[in-house]
Amino acid sequence: MDPMALMDFLGFSVGEVERMALVLARLTGLFLAAPFFSRAIGPMRVRVTLLLAITLVIYPLVPPWPGEGGASAWELGTTAFVEALIGAIVGMLAHWVLVAVQVAGTIMGFEMGLSMAMVMDPTSGVQEGVLSNLLYMTSLMIFLAVNGHHWMLEGIARSFTSLPLGQGLPESAILYEAALQGFMRMFELSILIAAPVVVASKILYLGMGLINRASPQIQVFFVAMPIAQMMGFFIMGLTLAIFSQVMVREMEAFANLAFSVVNLR
Repeated sequence: MDPMALMDFLGFSVGEVERMALVLARLTGLFLAAPFFSRAIGPMRVRVTLLLAITLVIYPLVPPWPGEGGASAWELGTTAFVEALIGAIVGMLAHWVLVAVQVAGTIMGFEMGLSMAMVMDPTSGVQEGVLSNLLYMTSLMIFLAVNGHHWMLEGIARSFTSLPLGQGLPESAILYEAALQGFMRMFELSILIAAPVVVASKILYLGMGLINRASPQIQVFFVAMPIAQMMGFFIMGLTLAIFSQVMVREMEAFANLAFSVVNLR
């Protein structure tokens, strides 16, 4: 079927189809990097259908872009690339809060002697530490429980007003400041989460070292490993309630940081 005839049949003009394609590009960038949406959960057809459905819902709310109806193929392609990049930047900054949890899980796994235990994560297709994967999935459930996926969709819909289509990337100073703040906050959060287990394990290993010094014939480090693991899981259980509260606060902070790039405060 002729594409022009199909557009006439559906009641869309060329400019409206271009605008819809640009909306789809920004949403695609978000789906490639944002928490939950970037995971390989469910069949690809379902994810593509969801992406197209959200595009159709948001499209009527988006104002026309400057080159609508008269843009060349090159201009439309470069604009679509920029829009996808904007969505990916927003999604990546929001995703860093979960990356911080993975870093914390790696640190704690090393201290507890679980760094060699790796599992294949089917949603990302890469091998991860057992503890990193456990904490990531727990944080992802918290993200969904507080409607973090709704934050992402609402924010990206509002971004078409605060940063209209065809306006280009945000200023480099804004991107630099957001990236620097997100990077610093990510490592601060990972250290904060891992600190109780790290401190306790260091005290345990120090005590075991003193015992080994006083009685060299005792192989204390064979005993220290299971004790460190039990103590680490016990401390994680004690701090679970605080962990959930901290994660809710940090998820909101990272979402605000991500959408500050597109002039949403």
